[in-house]
Amino acid sequence: MVGLAPPRARGEESAMPNVRAVTVYAGSSTSATGEHLQLARALGDGIARQGWAVVYGGANIGLMGALADAALDAGGRVEGVILDTFARVAHAAIHDLVTVGDMRSRKAGLAHRGDAYVVLPGGYGTLEELSEILVERQLVLHRKPLVLVNHQGFWDPLLALVDRMADASLVKEKNRTLMTVVPDAAGAVEAILRFANAPEPDDPSLYDVDDELRG
Repeated sequence: MVGLAPPRARGEESAMPNVRAVTVYAGSSTSATGEHLQLARALGDGIARQGWAVVYGGANIGLMGALADAALDAGGRVEGVILDTFARVAHAAIHDLVTVGDMRSRKAGLAHRGDAYVVLPGGYGTLEELSEILVERQLVLHRKPLVLVNHQGFWDPLLALVDRMADASLVKEKNRTLMTVVPDAAGAVEAILRFANAPEPDDPSLYDVDDELRG
């Protein structure tokens, strides 16, 4: 796994100038397990120590709150996009918080601010966000890395479903690997580092003519 550098001073360039911010999707449940909270803290710390901003759902509870607190403690920048309905749990200490009136605006704000995406354990909302980013990746509406943190097999059922869809020819074989699956926070940071250092492919077209009609 990658070694994490100390936090960079404000204004100092990140090791990868094409990665300014990482959008993290995660649960906000106050009943989250201690292991999942620690996972979120490790990711927030790791992102901050690479000089990248954390972009997330703006809450101060659950995995979201743990992620933001750890990034702030490491000297990192944290930006949030939160639904006005949840303003009561908005994080008061982050650098930038945008409040929006509907879920479409929230998801768009989170997606547009990130140069890479990381998905932690979460509930229905996290699953929806993952699905939207994954479909956009399939259609080459973006070419940003999508990293799934499969901590202790949390996402195993989802990965099994992807295999089942591919086996049934409902998802193309090549699209099994649109997500980079890692076991922990350090693996997520390492995956983003690899992506940032990789040369651009010669042919940007990653899908066939019928990809919009079939997965």
